[in-house]
Formats: sequence, structure tokens, C-alpha cells
Amino acid sequence: MSNFIRRHGIIVFLVAFLLAFVLISIYVTPKEIVDYIGVENTYFVSFLLAVFGGLSTVTGISFFTSVVAFSSGGANPFFLGLFGGLGIFISDAIFFFVARYSVQVLRENIKPVSLRLVSKMEKVSPSLILFGVYLYIGLTPLPNDILMIALAFLGISFKRLAPVLLAGSVTVVMLVAYSGEIIFNYFLTL
Repeated sequence: MSNFIRRHGIIVFLVAFLLAFVLISIYVTPKEIVDYIGVENTYFVSFLLAVFGGLSTVTGISFFTSVVAFSSGGANPFFLGLFGGLGIFISDAIFFFVARYSVQVLRENIKPVSLRLVSKMEKVSPSLILFGVYLYIGLTPLPNDILMIALAFLGISFKRLAPVLLAGSVTVVMLVAYSGEIIFNYFLTL
């Protein structure tokens, strides 16, 4: 048994965490969660979840779920967007710098097909790339890891990327928070 846990410990932990989260969400309403944590603390918790949850593709889902729960429970979606967006920005910035630092290693070991895609993207205007980055980050709650690696390969400066990354991160969290609040309130009226 211990050999199984040693080999599959992370997966077992994630499944147990998700199962606990589902069971809690069945029996505890978002309002009760916000009342227990406190409205002011939900912004700090969303910031921490964004920073640490954004570092992994798997844990990013729990961040957006918590944003929906917090906004449905009475937290202000605007402030959730600001604090959560700042957390995602920090997480993506860390990932960007790690990717940028390891670009030389990746360039040597990456398949030529991927390098062809990067060379095609290098021909596109940086402004158009940044606009596409904003659309992707700001309008989809998808993980940004692969995008940060691609931007590191392209050599886009962080000074140009930072405002777009911050604006997109704040936008997506606000959209998720407002959407979650609207959908939750709609189902309450049924």
C-alpha cells in the first residue's frame, strides 16, 4: 500500500482534495463560506489561491471555482478581480521568467515542428501578438503556462508584456466573478 501511495501520492491527494471540495460544496452554500472566512479575507484568499493555484494547470481550476463561490456568497466581484488578477499576474510572471531562463535548454531539446511555429510567430507584429495575448488571457479561464513558454521563446520583453498580462488577468477574474454571481442568483430564483 505504501508503495502505491509513494508512486501515486499526488494523484491520490488531488482526487481526495477534489472529492472533499465537492462534498463541502454540496452541503455548504457560498454565503456560508464567505461568512466563515469573512468578506475582507476572501480577497486575500483569492489572491493567495491565484498566486499558488496559477502555478499549476490542475490547481487553476480550484481558483476559478473559489472566485465563483466568493462572488456568489457576497464578495465584491470588482475587488475579487483586482486581487485575483494580481495573483494570476504574479504567478504568470514567475512562470514567464522561469521559461525565459530555460529557453536555451528548451531550444536545444525541442522538436523542429515547434520551432517552425515560433519562427512563424516571430514574423507577426508584436502589437498583434500582445492583442492576441490579451484576448486569450482576458477572455478565457484556460491555463497560461504554454502561452508564457511561447512568449519566452519569442523573446518578448516583460516590460511590454506586463501591462497586457495584468489587464487580461484582472479582466478574466472579473468576468468569472460577475458571471458566477449572475448564474448563481439566477438558480436561486428558480
